[in-house]
This record gives sequence, C-alpha cells and structure tokens, in this order.
Amino acid sequence: MKQKKETANEIGPVSFEEALNKLETIVNELESGELALEESLTKFATGMDLAKLCLSRLAAAEKQIDKIVQMEQGKLIEKPLELWEEEQC
Repeated sequence: MKQKKETANEIGPVSFEEALNKLETIVNELESGELALEESLTKFATGMDLAKLCLSRLAAAEKQIDKIVQMEQGKLIEKPLELWEEEQC
C-alpha cells in the first residue's frame, strides 16, 4: 500500500513548535538531495505553508507582547516589542 504524501494544504492544526519541527525536517530532507524531484516539490510547498504558519503565529505573539503594558504615572502605556534579531541587523 502506497503511503499518502502530505500535501501543502493538508498541514492541519499544529502547534508552533510542531510546525517548526516539521519545517526543520523538511529542510534537512531537501538539503540531503536524496529526494525525487516530485517529492522535493511537494515537500517544498509544504515547507512554505509551514513557514507561513510559523510567521503568522510569531506575528500574533508579537502583537500580544506589544499589548503587555507598563504602569507609568497611572496610565497604561503600550510599548512595541524590539526583537533581539532585529537589533542584530
């Protein structure tokens, strides 16, 4: 029986960590150069979807962190998050 391949639109509900782990696995498989062209294309498409999912979840987390407020003279002040990676660029 042939194993069903995971297509780009069949990721399903996964946590950020699961999506990141799947993406890392796909990157390693693609970098190995041992996959057939068709399988490489399918994995690449799935990887792109996983990357979009991860970026979306990171953006949502960043918005939540931005809403963490500090008390300053009795007023709530929203301060934007400065990510360490952005400082390195």
